[in-house]
Amino acid sequence: MALVLFVSAQVLAQQGSNLYDLPSPYERYTHYLATARVTAAVPIGAFADNYIDRSSAQNYSLSLEWILRSNLSVGGEVGKNFFQQRLPRQMYQLGEQEVSAVQTRTLTQYPIQGFVNYHFAGSGAMVRPYVHLSAGGSFVDYTLYWGNLADQQQKFAFTYGVGAGTKVLFKRDGSVGMDLRVKYTQTPYNYDYITSGISALNGSIGLFYRWW
Repeated sequence: MALVLFVSAQVLAQQGSNLYDLPSPYERYTHYLATARVTAAVPIGAFADNYIDRSSAQNYSLSLEWILRSNLSVGGEVGKNFFQQRLPRQMYQLGEQEVSAVQTRTLTQYPIQGFVNYHFAGSGAMVRPYVHLSAGGSFVDYTLYWGNLADQQQKFAFTYGVGAGTKVLFKRDGSVGMDLRVKYTQTPYNYDYITSGISALNGSIGLFYRWW
């Protein structure tokens, strides 16, 4: 009897250990992840030199991601980016006339992109660094105000981006975490003051929720 009880206790202990050591469902199955993020954007290149060089924090996006059992994930992201800069009153040459005006330069983008992420750690890790590649389209609203008058063009243009980031879980095997990302974006859009596309460097912080 003592031998049977001893062996039974060892078997139960081993089973309990195996159950405890089982990978979480996030490691065993594909799952989904939704992220809401706010972004600070810095214009760079010719876009900053010729049109707007002021940073903007009025940017946000929402994304839905499918986390595969490999280190890859694929998803889609939509958002809004807004840049604005007001120049002091000065003289401008408009055709054959020279006018005095206060210029307010604005640019609004509504990007719709697909993306792929490659993670350098498994889905069970609390910290998952990754690299990011995205491509899609962007609805661009260029509006340049001359006092109360405006020159406007609206157009849908190709947009792409590359970046790197890190996902951090607040709790091991938990559902909620933080996503930090730095991303370069480019939109080949040319009109008026914008002669070499819209380039920006974006730093964002996001809150994500995952489920399976």
